[in-house]
Amino acid sequence: MPELRIEARIEAKGVQSLIWDRESLFDWVGGGQRFELDGRTIPRRVYYAFRFDAAVVSPSGQYVVIYERLGTKGLLLCNGSIIREINRSYYHATAYEYPICFAMLQDGQEVLIHCPEDYCRIDIEEVATGTRLSDSIERKPADFFHSRLMVDRSNQWLISAGWFWHPFDVLKLFSLAKAISNPASLDDSNVFPHQQVEVSTAAFASSNNLLISTSDETFSDGDYEANEFRPKSLGVWDIEAKRICSMVEPAEPAGSLMPINEEFAVSFYKHPKIINLRTGEITCRMPELNCGDQTSSIIHHIDALPPLAIDAANKRFAVATSDQIVVVHIDI
Repeated sequence: MPELRIEARIEAKGVQSLIWDRESLFDWVGGGQRFELDGRTIPRRVYYAFRFDAAVVSPSGQYVVIYERLGTKGLLLCNGSIIREINRSYYHATAYEYPICFAMLQDGQEVLIHCPEDYCRIDIEEVATGTRLSDSIERKPADFFHSRLMVDRSNQWLISAGWFWHPFDVLKLFSLAKAISNPASLDDSNVFPHQQVEVSTAAFASSNNLLISTSDETFSDGDYEANEFRPKSLGVWDIEAKRICSMVEPAEPAGSLMPINEEFAVSFYKHPKIINLRTGEITCRMPELNCGDQTSSIIHHIDALPPLAIDAANKRFAVATSDQIVVVHIDI
């Protein structure tokens, strides 16, 4: 059974963001400060005079965007140097998380995926040049607030775990290859079917499976079809087969998720804990390590989220506290 084990404690105060780069951790919002697992710290390169509080890295590690989670501004960096500023719509920007991620196309080209035109329109740009790959006169995006964009490791699928008014959290799923050949496919999606329950969080368990948690909000009067998620559930969705592989009611809300294998996942709601995906049971937890209260793209009403860096491939994650970075390994 998987266990959570503290691998390292790195003395560090005022950490603003965390990103893995092989065996190092970087705080790019903090100017590029680097932290080694042996405790060494390499000082920052620069000071950014703005309210940036989050960062996302490209597959190659060459490009980083630092941005304000509940704002409209971001900076695109290449090896630490500023390339250009990016923006999103002001509309409800102070309520929900900035939609942004990187991906790598099949030809090896890295792209930036975000919403520079409107809150409801996803666009794809060449990172190096800013050239828009998703322009089309046929673009007519549905009324949806995109957020928590994520691409699977094979760069085949793109998800948007956002919301629509009133508010209600919903999951959208897109084929990245189709989005390049037909940008209008980004304007709405029927790949992930309509569900009557609110999708709180989602993460790729593999290139073909999504790990999904739902809240207790629902449009249903209790009548669900066989292939529908239920309220307060945690389950695995097979993208190709378009079916639920498993579904349980977890003992506690899941929050952000990190799949471990087919049977277990890490939940980061309030603190790290391991959930059995077959029973919903909590098998291990670290209550002393605060990870925040996020269960939605809408986060304006909760405390600021502690910097968290997930390295699912190496079964570890890192969380920053007020005076240190705690690196946790999942032992199987």
